[in-house]
Amino acid sequence: MRKQAAGAQRHFPKLWAKRLSEAEYVEMLLSPRLHLDYLLSGQSEDMYHLTSIAGVFNVATALAHMRRDLRSIPYYEASLALLLDIARSGLHEQASAHRLRRYFNSADDYLLCHSRQELEHAVHLVRQQILSGQATPLLAA
Repeated sequence: MRKQAAGAQRHFPKLWAKRLSEAEYVEMLLSPRLHLDYLLSGQSEDMYHLTSIAGVFNVATALAHMRRDLRSIPYYEASLALLLDIARSGLHEQASAHRLRRYFNSADDYLLCHSRQELEHAVHLVRQQILSGQATPLLAA
C-alpha cells in the first residue's frame, strides 16, 4: 500500500447533495400540485393557484437554461404556454388537462433530481426576471 505524501489531502466526490427541507418541499412542489388538482377538477381558477403552478414551470425552465439542457427548455416553455392558454380561455378539453398534468409531473421530477443550491439559484433567476419586468403577465401578478 502506498503512503500518502505529507500535507496531501484526499478528495472524495460528493455522493449526495443537500436536498430540500420538508417545509421547502411543501412550498415549492406540494402546494402547486394541490393547486393543479383544484384547477383540473374545475373547483378553482384563482390567480394565486395559476401563478403557483406557473412557478414550477418557470423554475424548471430556469434550471434547464442554467444546465444548458437543450431538450428540456422547449418542453417547459411549451408547458407554460399551455398553462397561459388555460388561464386565458379556461379548461375546455380533457386532453389539455391530461397534457398539463403530464407536463407538471415531468417538471416536478426534473426539479427533484437537482440539489438545493441549484434550485435556489433557479428561483433567484426567476425572481430577477419578474422584478425586471420580463415575465409573462400571469407571472407578474
